[in-house]
Amino acid sequence: MHSTRARRGGALLLTAGLAFGLSACAISDGTSGGGGGGDDKTLTFWSYYQGTQADWLAAQAEEFEKNNPGVKIDIVKTVGDQQDQKLLASVATGDTPDLFINNIVVDYPTLVAGGVTADLSEYWDDFADKDQFSESATWTTDDKVYNLLPFTNLIGLYYNQDILSEVGIDSPPTTLDELQADLEIVKAHGQYEGIALSGAPTVEGAWLFAPQLLGQGIDYCSFEGPEVDAAFDRVETWAKAGYTPQATATWDQNDSWQQFATGEYAFGINGNWQLGNAAEAEFEWGTTQYPAPEGGTSVVYPGGEGFGIGANSDKKDLAWKFLEEAVLTPEAGESIFTIAGSIPVRADVAELPAIKDNAQVQPFVAAAQTSGSWPKNENTANIQKALGEAVSSVISGQTSAADASAAAIADIKAAIEDGGGGCS
Repeated sequence: MHSTRARRGGALLLTAGLAFGLSACAISDGTSGGGGGGDDKTLTFWSYYQGTQADWLAAQAEEFEKNNPGVKIDIVKTVGDQQDQKLLASVATGDTPDLFINNIVVDYPTLVAGGVTADLSEYWDDFADKDQFSESATWTTDDKVYNLLPFTNLIGLYYNQDILSEVGIDSPPTTLDELQADLEIVKAHGQYEGIALSGAPTVEGAWLFAPQLLGQGIDYCSFEGPEVDAAFDRVETWAKAGYTPQATATWDQNDSWQQFATGEYAFGINGNWQLGNAAEAEFEWGTTQYPAPEGGTSVVYPGGEGFGIGANSDKKDLAWKFLEEAVLTPEAGESIFTIAGSIPVRADVAELPAIKDNAQVQPFVAAAQTSGSWPKNENTANIQKALGEAVSSVISGQTSAADASAAAIADIKAAIEDGGGGCS
């Protein structure tokens, strides 16, 4: 799974030369308190963004301050893997920030259960542009909206056009069956490797495998049945045929990208954040959506940061105004794409020339409109780890497909129960 909490292999810096000066907004070092007790026009925003995303947030805050005289955005720099616990602790001390980002996949259920996040339902219902956002942009519990995901990071299929042309493949695959047939062709040619992907026994390996089932309507909350067995059989087939080298069992997404970038692999599964690195490749390349499973569609999990308002904030209206004017607009979507490479979820942003005319980006934009839903469970990280370990064991040859499938089904059910039993 990719999140800015994790180490990034590269960023899409389509306009890397854009100069963003330091915002006029205050940027604190993490020692500042949260919202609720300050003056009426200062919003405290906890953020672990770094690099280009931090630059983007500072610029948005500065623009908001300029358009709303007297308002100050106090961006408090936090540490990503500490933010969840810090937010939970802030509820007890009454020091919850007015605004915050969070690793939405892992932290959302815990933050909602802990009373950290404000109910945004009324704001969202009254938001004039809500129809521009897909269902996956709103994170809900008991039909109440608590978090927004206006930008996302997704995976897709990269292909080496030079290799495809040389071995006689006319067009990139759109289904997993077509991909397997193409891998057979590449293998038979004898000069190139098949596909570079992450098969690590972690959330990354799980994130790369899960779309084989998501496109058939099977997610972590319904993880069982013959489709699961068939997906593990496919992993085993690819491993035994050498389409995925045994080393794939330990590769994270950056490792697999480095392998694809050598020019020796016909295909690679990776994220939109590698597009900037792909532009430096010394071979012709392209992208397409993650191949669809048999009888299904292409569906991948979305990654990225959610935006929330603190439940204890006494400036919720002003905090929502910031989200509405600085985060949810078409201009905000275009700038986060241009500066940091994140894919905007807003449908009308996809029509902007900078995105619409970029053929390599379009598959990721399309994926953002049909992305899957994560389990709503406090144990989501361990749920994914259980799947990643099972997939990795098959790629490495340590476990049969049948045994790995059975283990994954059992371990995911156990992890869901350990997390309180809630899921969809």
